[in-house]
Amino acid sequence: MANKNKNKKYYHEVKIVKASEIKKNEYNPNVVAEPIMEQLIKRIDEEGFLQPILLRNIEPVGEVKYEIIDGEHRFIAGQKAGYVEFPAIILDKKLPDAMISTINMNKLRGEFDTLKLAEVIHELNKTYSIEELEEKLGYTSDEMQGLENLLKFDYDQFQEESDKLDEEGEAKEYRFEVILTQEQYEAIMRALELAGSEDNSEGISLICKDYIKRYGEKTA
Repeated sequence: MANKNKNKKYYHEVKIVKASEIKKNEYNPNVVAEPIMEQLIKRIDEEGFLQPILLRNIEPVGEVKYEIIDGEHRFIAGQKAGYVEFPAIILDKKLPDAMISTINMNKLRGEFDTLKLAEVIHELNKTYSIEELEEKLGYTSDEMQGLENLLKFDYDQFQEESDKLDEEGEAKEYRFEVILTQEQYEAIMRALELAGSEDNSEGISLICKDYIKRYGEKTA
């Protein structure tokens, strides 16, 4: 089937816009936890503003003539890092389409594959110390240790023990604690909701078993 957008032309404008000409929108559902915001400010301060914000033209009110579609937190962080001008893409969108774009662009960012992230951290550790990685990536020591521990885990043994416990119908109880960011906590709670288990421990176990069943061979 032919792509109906193949010959469609998009009239987007790329320019540098003064912070005083920009306003935040009132409908952005995305929330960023304070530690992540602090890390964003730090990255922009150290590396510069690497990703433009997306704006739309609005009826001017004083000096303000653009509204943010995507990049509100980059805009806030950039201001706190001392920026008074921002690289921007001006989209030709009316309010309803702008609202849809705001939601879709936040949805499409996705989540980290924790195991893959652990592998990347392990590889980076060949060049940088754990302390340097904590500084560069904004992770705590406990979070870094947790990622490293993922690669040391014997998944085959876990699967064997899990199968054995299922057959015997009983298991010892263990206490397991982790420190999570707001985003990680929300992802886990959403996964538990999808697992449909009233017992959180059982729900987490089901999710882990499913993950190991799908990807365990890759980590063996």
